[in-house]
Amino acid sequence: MDDIKLYAKNERDIDSLIHLTRFYSKDIGMSFGLDKCGRMICRRGKVIATDGVELPEGDITDVQDSYKYLGIPQANGNHEEAARRSATAKYLQRLRQVLKSQLNGKHKIQAINTYALPVIRYPAGIIPWPLEEIQATDIKTRKLLTMHGGFHPKSSVLRLYTKRKERSRGLVSVRTTVQEETTSFQEYIKKMAPTDPLLSECLRQQKPTKEEEPEGLSWKDKPMHGMYHRQIEEVADIEKTYQWLTKAGLKDSTEALIMAAQEQALSTRAIEARVYHTRQDPRCRLCGDAPETVQHITAGCKMLAGKAYMERHNQVAGIVYRNICTEYGLEVPGTRWETPPKVVENEQTKILWDFQIQTDKMVVANQPDIVVVDKHRKTVVVIDVAIPSDSNIKKNTNVYLPVFPVSTLPVYDLPVLPDPW
Repeated sequence: MDDIKLYAKNERDIDSLIHLTRFYSKDIGMSFGLDKCGRMICRRGKVIATDGVELPEGDITDVQDSYKYLGIPQANGNHEEAARRSATAKYLQRLRQVLKSQLNGKHKIQAINTYALPVIRYPAGIIPWPLEEIQATDIKTRKLLTMHGGFHPKSSVLRLYTKRKERSRGLVSVRTTVQEETTSFQEYIKKMAPTDPLLSECLRQQKPTKEEEPEGLSWKDKPMHGMYHRQIEEVADIEKTYQWLTKAGLKDSTEALIMAAQEQALSTRAIEARVYHTRQDPRCRLCGDAPETVQHITAGCKMLAGKAYMERHNQVAGIVYRNICTEYGLEVPGTRWETPPKVVENEQTKILWDFQIQTDKMVVANQPDIVVVDKHRKTVVVIDVAIPSDSNIKKNTNVYLPVFPVSTLPVYDLPVLPDPW
């Protein structure tokens, strides 16, 4: 028995109930926590001051201002505004604690949902919560995320509040939390009202709630925010493309940057010229040939092709190379930055790295990234790595297939290698 609240129609009856509760508590081996007890006498809606109640263990004094019952400040009714202020302040305090922690992006979102939001969820179904306050708290949440690098200011709000398994961040909004709790309480009252007179009266006096507005477009349907997803939907494995959201363990700032890049939210020259209208020329500041979009920067600028793109290409090819060396028992380069030797071999195999191949017929691209010669099976595997933009996967596949004609050099499937990550 804990947090019991007694009601009576007059002062004499409430004192009688207090003494009865004391006797019962004593019989079961419990006692009053007098420092947490209080009594309030109301007549015609006004609080009346009294001398309290005398008990053998001590006195129960009158409530001076308010008291907390099940965590909700009360006096002559609920102190709704005080409860909302207290819950919001506690929520923001916990939110800051999470954002200052060393958790990765996925776990920070989970911590906010399970550690900070329950502070709002607990009183949400009991006290009314104005929509303006809910929206202000959600805005404050996004502002704090932005201040700590966890959310780009131009990124998609819809994607922030969509479940992570749906290729999004997975944060639960304060608005959703309040709506879920309110709906849950209403459904419970409707269900139990036929068998409970008190709930039946509560249902009768309940004010009709406004119907929720139907959900609008998904972030995937937005012209800019959903452009990347629509481009890769038909050419890539969507599940594997977004595996980094659940398995990579990236920092929240890295997650936010990748999301912003996918959503065309980064302030490139093309965006500044076509969306913000803050400049005239949308062309790339390096090559000056094409509009400076995220896709152009990551995979289409000729000024970056010689160094930045080549380094990325060599790192990916190096992962494949090191796994093949491990498979055949050859010495593996110490670090990913170390350039592999041109030729390594043992009794079983020979591996060539970026080695020019002489062919019977004229082949222009005769310097593949990796060639694996299996001496025992007398087979050769040619591996050429391409890292195109996601939307160009099919195009590059068609380009690379005829580079090494089958009649010139036999190609076999690679053995299954362990995951390099």
